[in-house]
This record gives sequence, structure tokens and C-alpha cells, in this order.
Amino acid sequence: MSTIRIEAGGAVDLSRAYLWLSRHRGQFIELDPERRVTLGVPISGARAVIVAAVLGNGVGGVLRALSNPKDRAVRVVFDVRSRGGLDVDQVQALGAEVVEAISKQIAGEDLVAQVA
Repeated sequence: MSTIRIEAGGAVDLSRAYLWLSRHRGQFIELDPERRVTLGVPISGARAVIVAAVLGNGVGGVLRALSNPKDRAVRVVFDVRSRGGLDVDQVQALGAEVVEAISKQIAGEDLVAQVA
């Protein structure tokens, strides 16, 4: 199966996305009560943060937070693949759920409260 690209815009900046991904490295992020995604260790660059993301059913890929230099808003991109057994529509739906869940969690979490 070829790579499927899922994208979503966000209202946060790159530093916030990097902090969130760093704090959640190696952890399970719940998509719903039955499905979780595991995040790897993020790698940061000038305008991007890259992290491996794996679901328990053989679906995984590269999750990226890309900044736009004009407005500093981050775009979350997930290049997702499946080992097999799932059709393209199922993989695309899972990828979209991952992007939506992580985007919401990055934007919704109060970082200051977490530090104290």
C-alpha cells in the first residue's frame, strides 16, 4: 500500500506543538476507548517537528507539525501506511482520526498548568 497523506490546519505555533509532542513521547494517545496511537521521540527543525506514530493494528507513519512563516500556525500532516489487511478507505479514516485527535489535544491542553 502506498502512503496516504492526511492534513489539518491548526491554531497553535510550532513551539507549542513541539512541547506537546515532547511531553507525550513514548505515550499512548487515545483516539477512542478501544484505539490508541503511540508517539515516538520528536525531532525538531527550523520549521517542522517530526515524530513516528503507530497504531496497534499495523497502521503507522510519520506525523509532522509544519509551521507557516507568515502566520506561525502549524499544519499537522500524517503520512500513514498499513502493513496489510485494511483497505485504503479504512487507513485514510484512521489517519484522519489521528490528525484530528492530536491537533485538538495540542490546541486544547493548558501548557502552563502542566508545568506547575
